[in-house]
Amino acid sequence: MERMGREVCANNAMKYVGNHNEYEAEKWARSRLGLKQAPSVFKALSTVNLNNEFTCVVLLTNFTKRNIDLNIAGDRGWATPKLTVDLFNGVFDTVFNKLKAVRATALIAESNIISQKFVTHLGFQKEGEMRKAYDNDEDMFIYSLLKDEYMSHDWCRS
Repeated sequence: MERMGREVCANNAMKYVGNHNEYEAEKWARSRLGLKQAPSVFKALSTVNLNNEFTCVVLLTNFTKRNIDLNIAGDRGWATPKLTVDLFNGVFDTVFNKLKAVRATALIAESNIISQKFVTHLGFQKEGEMRKAYDNDEDMFIYSLLKDEYMSHDWCRS
């Protein structure tokens, strides 16, 4: 598939819709993430195109008092700068202000270089590695973002 440029994204007029249509958003994300079953508890925040089709969904899962896991599924070309800021300010407002967690965690396959770069760009820090964590024996990297790190980030709107 050919990578879409910013001009294509702008012409598609994608927008952030928050947690609208959460159950459909979860199914869309699950199919792209390869998850076998729906999480028992989740929140889903998303972006859509002009046809109201999902372009990116962030699933919040594994809720604890201090931590929430982020699972990000997106079509190529969804991430315009404004849309990324809108979506992730919504995500982190939910994680840190509404749900009162102090950290967000992203678990990423070693081979998924694009996602590693993306979360690093968002301000996440690599914390460690889970060896042979996937069914195919691939390693998983652990990234986290703390509330105070988000609050001091240039694009924070909280």
